Amino acid sequence: MLVIEAMFFRNIIYDENGIMKYFLIVILTFILGYIVFLLWRLFFTKPSITLESDHVISMKHQRYDASQIECIYMNYRRIGIKLYGKRLVPMDLCFYFQRGQESAGVESVYEWAARNDKEIKHKFFQTVG
Repeated sequence: MLVIEAMFFRNIIYDENGIMKYFLIVILTFILGYIVFLLWRLFFTKPSITLESDHVISMKHQRYDASQIECIYMNYRRIGIKLYGKRLVPMDLCFYFQRGQESAGVESVYEWAARNDKEIKHKFFQTVG
């Protein structure tokens, strides 16, 4: 994406057409802002999922009752909560524990699953954004 932006910027410098020049500047500003937003989101947000007694609160602050949850997938450190009627796990219900908190976190997931009668499957799963 940065290479494409650099090529557009090079074209802007040598372009004689005024309207196209301003249009490309707006597009490049948008692309650069989007890249900065993605990097900020990647490095400075700490995703968290809250397991309550009979529901889950996702990273997007949506509440999912235990009756909406089909099962819990575990794939190495990554954990995903699959909803009924969905083939893929939503990204806001996919998480992992930080080092040092893994054993206590996985134990609390097992307790929540047992309390709400949900199956835990140890297998690879796909997510949808």
